[in-house]
Amino acid sequence: MSEDQAKREKEHVDADPFTRLMFGQPRKSEKLAEQPEESNQKKFGEDYYALIEQVDSIMESVNKLKPMLKEFSPILDYFKKK
Repeated sequence: MSEDQAKREKEHVDADPFTRLMFGQPRKSEKLAEQPEESNQKKFGEDYYALIEQVDSIMESVNKLKPMLKEFSPILDYFKKK
């Protein structure tokens, strides 16, 4: 740990409650900030994959229902006329 980081941690511990209330806690090191970004990218990839799977299953269902809709189209046309 460098001297600069040690000073920051000491200031963080020594800060009075008013200073922490007004200015907030000092930011953590940049290394910790990079980790959530990587996990967000992984989660985005997983969500994207799940979305693609759902779209694929919907398309399969539509393809299976097309022949049935063709059979019922004359009946639907009859009800449209009335």
